[in-house]
Amino acid sequence: MTGGPAARPAPDPMRAYFDDEAAYWEDVYRRDDLQSHIYRERQAAVLELLDAFELPRGTRLLEIGCGAGFLTVELAGRGYAVHAVDISPEMVARTRERARSAGATSVTTEVAPADVLPFPDRAFDAAVAVGVLPWLPMPAAAVAEAARVLAAGAPLVLTADNRARLTAFTNPRGNPAYVRFARARRGGTGSGAPVGSRLHFPVHVDDMLRAAGMKPVARRTVGFGPFTVRRRALLSEPRAIALHRSLQRLADAGVPGLRGTGWHYLVAASKAA
Repeated sequence: MTGGPAARPAPDPMRAYFDDEAAYWEDVYRRDDLQSHIYRERQAAVLELLDAFELPRGTRLLEIGCGAGFLTVELAGRGYAVHAVDISPEMVARTRERARSAGATSVTTEVAPADVLPFPDRAFDAAVAVGVLPWLPMPAAAVAEAARVLAAGAPLVLTADNRARLTAFTNPRGNPAYVRFARARRGGTGSGAPVGSRLHFPVHVDDMLRAAGMKPVARRTVGFGPFTVRRRALLSEPRAIALHRSLQRLADAGVPGLRGTGWHYLVAASKAA
């Protein structure tokens, strides 16, 4: 019995989306608007959480969802042996080029999905996943995979888009990236398949970590704004950034009502021995 031509595998809409939008996600770290300020501050906060573990130079660190490689270079600059993975070949290529330009010789890269990591158990001594969970249909699977490839006692720092953020109550669609996400949901990848980000309550993220054998040990929230009504900005960018920074200082000081309501939820956890 003979068959027809082999069926071509269905395109991965997430991979197609980030390949198509790679230039946007690289540029977002370079601009001077509120969103870009918040993304840079999120990266700095992730590094602070990781620094608290006082990892030695040469630590085998897995970066899940490396994007355009800005965090990758910072991690390499701390002396870690960074293995950076992303589902998007275009993102991986940008990370590789950024590491090469920075002289970060301790960086290796690979195309791989967050929920099926191509590594053996206990292969790494630390891991980070920034901006990954919101895009995954089954984020708990990715958290479990991250835990699987970590050695006992190893830290994991990850972020989620906070469902309890302040602007979710004042203006649910006020996120400046919402329009981009909404366009993607309508098939912006060209594949016709929906792609979009998801929000998570911090308690649910902590539950995923515990279910994977990870113990949350430190938490942060980062980012306030945008300040809009019906997607129309109430403040100029400089005023919005100033207000964000004022609210961020209060959140960092632990003021109730702000300490857990930033745009992004950051958590550091360690794998049980």
